Amino acid sequence: MDRKKKIYLQYAAIFILIMLFGIINFLFKTSDIWRSKEPRYEYETISSKDLVNLMSQNNELIIVDSRTSEDFKNGHLKGAVNLPFTSLKNMDRALNKDKGKEIVIYCENGERSKKISDVLSNLGFSKIKNLDGGVAAWINSGGEIVK
Repeated sequence: MDRKKKIYLQYAAIFILIMLFGIINFLFKTSDIWRSKEPRYEYETISSKDLVNLMSQNNELIIVDSRTSEDFKNGHLKGAVNLPFTSLKNMDRALNKDKGKEIVIYCENGERSKKISDVLSNLGFSKIKNLDGGVAAWINSGGEIVK
């Protein structure tokens, strides 16, 4: 066998091994997802008006401000706790005991809190709500801000 054929065969063998490992990896990863016992939840997006109603009806409602500490100090929704977006691990740890309670997440304009709501929903939080438009929409609708 000449040298060129040996090299081509070696490359073909390497390619086949890489493909085989990729397929095996895919099968193991997807089987973990299929076998997952943790239910998947979807978060709900609510308006500022809906949040006002929710605040008046639910005494155990948890409101999470996911903005930075400086933004929180400049003004936030009444009763909100500040869990900055910088550490979802800390947010999960802080909220873990309240997985079954209604939790409203908000940020400045609602975009970041959508992502956070999606992650928390996938972590098993069943009653996550995202404030549509964030604190900006809350202020525009006449909502109260405290400092």
